[in-house]
Amino acid sequence: MKKANLDYLNNLLLFTKESLRQWEKNENTLNFNIKYWTKKGLIVPLKKGKYLLKSRFDKETNKDAYLEYLANKIYEPSYISAEYVMSKYSLLTEAVYGISSVTTKKTKIFNNTLGRFNFYSFSDKLFCGYEFTKFYSASIMTATKPKAVFDYLYIKFYKNALISATAIEELRINWENLDKKEFREVVKYAKIAKNKRILEIVSLINKKYYD
Repeated sequence: MKKANLDYLNNLLLFTKESLRQWEKNENTLNFNIKYWTKKGLIVPLKKGKYLLKSRFDKETNKDAYLEYLANKIYEPSYISAEYVMSKYSLLTEAVYGISSVTTKKTKIFNNTLGRFNFYSFSDKLFCGYEFTKFYSASIMTATKPKAVFDYLYIKFYKNALISATAIEELRINWENLDKKEFREVVKYAKIAKNKRILEIVSLINKKYYD
């Protein structure tokens, strides 16, 4: 495969191993090239079979949006949510590392040279409450502020974490940055979930901060 073909990939936000086969049909040669380009730092493996050109990422001025787009594509279907989105609205007092997303697939974590991508498994009925933003000709799916808060609480409490007033305080959430109308949206999603633990934690938060 010629270097010119790598330059052509510069027009793509990401590419797959399948897309490289139009230039290199031989599987052994293709695998060798991918390993060579990775070792040379020319391409970045996002996950098995998905890559981007390092030069394309380096020249991008809006790297946050690029990473969010990649998060959507690394594991599909998924939308960005929970602590990552909450941090954008100054809802968390502590720094956030990596991008958190919701998926209908199994819970999974991907680590690559660009960072950490966390995916949390939700049921189909809770795969909602997201909006679309444009990134070039593509779209990024991101949770609304209330849905991000609900997703965060759901991830934290739906199994066996202690539910108490102290547990709410230890979340270190800036509730003043989520108004009553927005919190009613959180309650709406809790009712859709029909999970006793989530309904309980949302009720405690309501009494403490919104009554």
